[in-house]
Amino acid sequence: MQLLIRNILFSILMLSAFTLEAQDTLVFDNMSVVGKKSIFKKVGLYDGADVEEYNIRGFTQTTIFNGSLGDFWTSDGSNCITGKIVSDETSQSLRVKWDQGGSNCDWVGMGFGWDSWSGKDLGYVADTLALEMTVRSVDKPFTNIPWALCLEDYSGGQAWVGFNKSFLSEKSITKEWNKVTIPLQLFPYEDFDVDLSNIKQFMVQMFGSGELEIKSIELIPFAEKLKNEFIANESAEKISVDGNLKDWEGSLTQFGDSHSFAVNHSPDSLYFAFNIIDDTPRQNKGTKENLWKGDAIEIAFSTNPSANPKRSFLLMSDQHIGINCGEDSYVWNWKSNSIIDGANYTITSTKDGYTLELAIPTNAFYKFQPKSGFNLDMEIAVDLGTLEGRKEQIRWNSGHEPGFHKSPKKWGALILN
Repeated sequence: MQLLIRNILFSILMLSAFTLEAQDTLVFDNMSVVGKKSIFKKVGLYDGADVEEYNIRGFTQTTIFNGSLGDFWTSDGSNCITGKIVSDETSQSLRVKWDQGGSNCDWVGMGFGWDSWSGKDLGYVADTLALEMTVRSVDKPFTNIPWALCLEDYSGGQAWVGFNKSFLSEKSITKEWNKVTIPLQLFPYEDFDVDLSNIKQFMVQMFGSGELEIKSIELIPFAEKLKNEFIANESAEKISVDGNLKDWEGSLTQFGDSHSFAVNHSPDSLYFAFNIIDDTPRQNKGTKENLWKGDAIEIAFSTNPSANPKRSFLLMSDQHIGINCGEDSYVWNWKSNSIIDGANYTITSTKDGYTLELAIPTNAFYKFQPKSGFNLDMEIAVDLGTLEGRKEQIRWNSGHEPGFHKSPKKWGALILN
C-alpha cells in the first residue's frame, strides 16, 4: 500500500512540474484510498529537500496532557471535583481531588480535548499504542484508582474501560511518580461503534473519593502481547490419567502466586493437568452448576479457530466446563447443563493442596476435532473455598476482571502445536 501511494504521489508530482510552473507548494487537503478508512495529513510536495516523507505510522498527536490545561474540563460542582496546576522544583502537574458523595454529584469526571480539540485518527495505530499516565499519591498509597476511562469520537460514540491494578508499573501508587499503562486495544471500540478515525477527547469518570497528581498523559508505542498464550503439544499416544504429573514436567506454566497447569491434545481428547496450592484442599458442598461455590477448577475455551478473539458474547462454539474438586467430584458442562459422563480424571491430595489430571473426549463438543495450527481462546480459573463457600477465584489471563465466563475477549490464547 505504501509503495502504491508513493507511486501515485510521484506521478502527480511529475505532472504538476509541467502544469504548475508558478506554484511553490502543492497541498492535498484530503485523499481517499479505496478499501482503507484513513485520513491523510497535509504534505507539501514543493517545500524543498526538508520535506518529511509521509509514514502511515506517523501519528503525531501523542501528548494529551503535559502541564497545560488548555484542553481540560471538569464536571460541574466545586464540591465534586477540583483540578488545578501545582508546581515543584522541576515540573508542573495537575492535582485532582474528587468526591462523588458531594452535593449534586450525579456524574463526576474530567476530560482532555487535546491538540486543540482536533479530530485524532487512531484507526491505524490503536493496536500499537498505549495510554500512559504518570501519577503519584498526594497522601497514602493505594493500589486501585476508582476511575473509568473513555475515548469519545465526534459523533458521540464512547468506548469505556475500567481501571485495573494490572495497569500499574509498581504494586501501588505512592508519593513517588508511578506509571499507569492502558493499551488502546482494551477500549471496546467495536462494541460501541466508535469512529477511531475521528477521536474528540479522552475522558475520565470518577467514583468514591480521592486525590492524586497527574504529571503527564501520553500515547506511547506498545508492542506487548495483551493475552497470555499456552502452546499445547499433540500427544503421539494416549496419556495415562493416573494423577502422576511427572509426565507433565517442563510443560506446566504457573499462574497466580503458585498454581500451575498444562494442556495437551490428540484427535479425540483434550488433556489438562493442574497443580493447586490450597491450605484447605478438596472442600466443596456445591452441587451441579453450583460447583464454583467451593474448591473447583473452571475451563473456558473455544472450539472455533475462526472466532473473533475480541468478541464480548458467547458463540455456540464457546465452552465452559468445571470440575468439582471436593470429595463428591464430577465434571460439569455449563453449555449443556449436565455432567460430562465420558470425562476421565484423577484428583490426588498433596502435602500443600491437590493435583488434577483430566481427559475430555472431543465428541462431548459439537463438531470439534483439535488440529495442529488451531489458535483457540481459553481461560483457566481456580476456585478456592471451604465447606462454607468460595473465598477466592484465581484466573490465568483476566486477572480480577469480573464476568470472564460470559466474555471471550477476556480469555487467553490456546495454540495447538
